[in-house]
Amino acid sequence: MKNIKIFKIGGSMLEKPTDFLKIGKKIVENYPDSKICIITSAMKGKTDNLIETFKNAVPKPNFWDFEKFIPLGEIESSLLFESVFNYLNISAKSILPWHKEWPLYISFISKRNFLEKGINEKRNFKILEKSKLKIKKYVLPLFKNYKVIIFPGFIAKDIRERILTLGRGGSDISAILIAKLIGSKEVIFLKDTGGVMNADPKLFQKPKKIKIIELQKLALLASSGAKILNPIALKYADNIRKIKITSPESKSGTNVKFEEDTIYVEKEMLSVLTFIGEKFPQTPGILYRISKILYENKISIYSITISDSIIAIYLKEEEAEIAYKILYPLLSEIENLKILNIKKGIKKIVLRSLKFINEPGIIKKFVTPISKEGINIWEILTVHTDIMIFVEKEYANKTFEILKNLFNKKEKK
Repeated sequence: MKNIKIFKIGGSMLEKPTDFLKIGKKIVENYPDSKICIITSAMKGKTDNLIETFKNAVPKPNFWDFEKFIPLGEIESSLLFESVFNYLNISAKSILPWHKEWPLYISFISKRNFLEKGINEKRNFKILEKSKLKIKKYVLPLFKNYKVIIFPGFIAKDIRERILTLGRGGSDISAILIAKLIGSKEVIFLKDTGGVMNADPKLFQKPKKIKIIELQKLALLASSGAKILNPIALKYADNIRKIKITSPESKSGTNVKFEEDTIYVEKEMLSVLTFIGEKFPQTPGILYRISKILYENKISIYSITISDSIIAIYLKEEEAEIAYKILYPLLSEIENLKILNIKKGIKKIVLRSLKFINEPGIIKKFVTPISKEGINIWEILTVHTDIMIFVEKEYANKTFEILKNLFNKKEKK
């Protein structure tokens, strides 16, 4: 339903009980003509306290008992928001896991014991068809009688009606899943920062707010540790057309620009310069010395890899020999650099998709078919949403076709 606004309220917004009324008022003021669906987080610090309480009370926790107990913070928030809206004379209903209207049903793909890592474990699951049936039969009709429907985030159930949780940051996943099931095209994340900042507000006093950010960049930012939203949630955003990160006080904030998943071959022919040596991580300034020389000669780096004993630098092929000559003197200037080698005729293939986030075995799925064709992969790099595969130029077209077919099949699933 297009007229339903989905709001996910972060725990950082809920530091004290009075925050519930303040946020409720602002949502109603800013969206007077919309039906509203709220997905709640627990109050700040609540979940950690619940985990500590449970583990102190129960020496050997049972998985299902643990799963029932730790989402009590989200349930508390959901009930408080229901009470706040009723106080404001706004018709509201909180849907809790034991209600017949509860819509989120999942099945874990992995059967590991999640108690070993607790709720910080990233959980792979699939949505059960029962979720769609519940939304259609129970949830959508509720909007005829209520302006606001509230769900506690973080919670799901299995086919046997047992309560499960979606892992740390699971309320973000809940928001995207419920929006997808309801058919809403927009999800609004309410954060204390009021949007995506270009630096960590805790480390830099005056960061700038970004007005528009591409979805892939948001995923990269979230995957690299920024506490904006759970990057895994974005894997399920394929039917969502608008995501906004803002504050309750304003309709402005950061709008997320959606992009298609892509696969392409880097147009430049590359060469790789390889330094061989030892103790590179313990050699301060080693990358600075290399990049400074290349910068001074206006030579761009297309990719770089470093390990204990290898630094591989990918450059445009026509600039590789020049780079080799100007970098060679470093062998006598930096003790831990021993050998410099050059390999020409390398092509780079890039695959980019949100589906790669927290996808077990994704590298194997792409690498195995390539190896079966007798193609040697020179190097493979992964960074959150990106997979970069380097092969010799004579195998580039064949490799691209293999990857393209696999990529397209994966996107259709």
